[in-house]
Amino acid sequence: MLLKNVLVVDDEPLMREALDLSLRSEFKVVKASSGAEALELSELHDFPVVVLDLRMEGLDGIATLKKLRQKNAHQKIIILTAHQSMDSAIKAINLGAHGYMTKPCDFNELKSLLSKAHDRYYEEQMRTEELRTRLMEMHDDLFSLLCHEFNTPLNGIIGFSSILREELEDEENKRMASFIEDSAENLHSVFVEILDHVQSKLPAQPEPKSSFAMGDLTNYLESKREDWKREFELVGKAWLEELLVRGSFHSMTAIISKLILASCPVTAPLQISAQSCDKQIVFNFTNLDLESRFGFLDDPNTVFSPYSTSKFARRSFDSGVGLHLATSKNLAETAGMELLAKKNESGLIDIDLKVDIASEAAQD
Repeated sequence: MLLKNVLVVDDEPLMREALDLSLRSEFKVVKASSGAEALELSELHDFPVVVLDLRMEGLDGIATLKKLRQKNAHQKIIILTAHQSMDSAIKAINLGAHGYMTKPCDFNELKSLLSKAHDRYYEEQMRTEELRTRLMEMHDDLFSLLCHEFNTPLNGIIGFSSILREELEDEENKRMASFIEDSAENLHSVFVEILDHVQSKLPAQPEPKSSFAMGDLTNYLESKREDWKREFELVGKAWLEELLVRGSFHSMTAIISKLILASCPVTAPLQISAQSCDKQIVFNFTNLDLESRFGFLDDPNTVFSPYSTSKFARRSFDSGVGLHLATSKNLAETAGMELLAKKNESGLIDIDLKVDIASEAAQD
């Protein structure tokens, strides 16, 4: 089992040894006897999580915390404190500490807190890296700067609200902290969707002729059900036929993914039928329930506008729903596919995606 790195900082030898013994089954423990030594070790190694004593001789816990945060803003620092120094522990939280425990601490609770902090560290790293990669591709200095400055405090809001949710005892306050955390994560999703939308409008590089099997597309969609938390059904013979579809598999999965995420079926799962006709496969998306967001539109294709709205739209936070649809339209046009909205017999909006079947020559 790969052990997780943790730095233990305490000027009491017995406490350092006790922490080492209690944590070593799950963590690779590195010990520091002072704040100064902790800073030196942090220059040499990456510590996602730090256990930091609040009261130490020389550089105390608060001063050490400030300097560690300057070196690595994502680092998760757990404060150990005595009951009489609770005010200082709250100050440490305000300065960016991930959490605190009072001495003598329950080592099982400490291990649980450290594991969660470790996971949170890498979640933030992944979010930051994803945005950094996208921004590097956009080549827009002003937009890139705005995105970077936006993402840093957003990670802080997500992390701090998570701590509050776990620490608060009042149920109403817990629900409020959960709402803040969920809203921040939704906002992050919308932010990533904005990047997708802007990038989908950039001039595309010409792609070499390519094709993919319908079976690969079916397997991909089935594998994503749990991640998307959307109920949908795949119907029609084409899902089961051994057909090759012309185009980019990545573009195809991105378009279908965004259409699924834009849906919010209430009475029945979203249905995606696939039928082959006239050297094309037509994917029909039914029961999208777009009316609950956009109202009943005269021109159903206006749902593909990123600014589309309606006075009948439901007043709730829908993560990137408008941009999911607008981005899927841009991607389809770039990939040479046809995406259009239409009204069915009930007057509700369905969406068709038309894709060419690869010729025999393309299959070779």
